[in-house]
Amino acid sequence: MPVKTKKRYAKLPIGRTAKIAFELDAMRATCSQAAQMLMTQQPLDDAELEECARLGDGLAKANRILRATVRNIMLTRLHRRSRARRD
Repeated sequence: MPVKTKKRYAKLPIGRTAKIAFELDAMRATCSQAAQMLMTQQPLDDAELEECARLGDGLAKANRILRATVRNIMLTRLHRRSRARRD
């Protein structure tokens, strides 16, 4: 009977990284609130509103990338564990 080796993988900060993804959502909400406040001001500052939209878009993109990466790592871990149990 072959001896199974238990590989120890470095602990990744998945939980903290997921928390950052939720914090990015909160920052996007703050950008949205700022944009709503800018819309009520007269005269309307188009440049500042555009900057707010660009920040929101950047945060959305970063959030999508971060969440997808965390999801892929978790799926890889699950797949690796299920494969190890079958062996």
